[in-house]
Amino acid sequence: MSTRVRKAMVPDAPALLNLVRAHAAFERGEAPLSFGELETILSADDPPTHLLVAEGHTALVGYAAVTFDFSLWQGCPYGHLDCLFVVATARGRGIGRQLFDAAVRLAQAEDIDRLEWQTPLWNKDAIRFYSRTGALGVTKERFAIPLR
Repeated sequence: MSTRVRKAMVPDAPALLNLVRAHAAFERGEAPLSFGELETILSADDPPTHLLVAEGHTALVGYAAVTFDFSLWQGCPYGHLDCLFVVATARGRGIGRQLFDAAVRLAQAEDIDRLEWQTPLWNKDAIRFYSRTGALGVTKERFAIPLR
């Protein structure tokens, strides 16, 4: 299967939203993102997240989302790989690596110091995948507080 990674576009919104929801379900969560919110992100001149999609022969089979933030400790901006997901039927074909490499190139184009991300501790396949990229694991406990 030939796969092309590219920037997500507004017409991708329905399929991309399905991928986002499948990703959230895989990670035992929910994605309350609406179709309208996703369309707004995809059509923004300065989007809050940069979305990449992996396009198979007939459908989208994966996506990645990259945001940029600032690290006070490092004194410079960095990239955050917020999401990287490939549908189960397309895993093991190098598509995750294509998405990952595209996210790295995106961060490099922004002259970013580093790219960071996280994955659930139970997701051993993802941990092995990221280890093969040369990434170094940093163990931390993640916290979140609902604000609405």
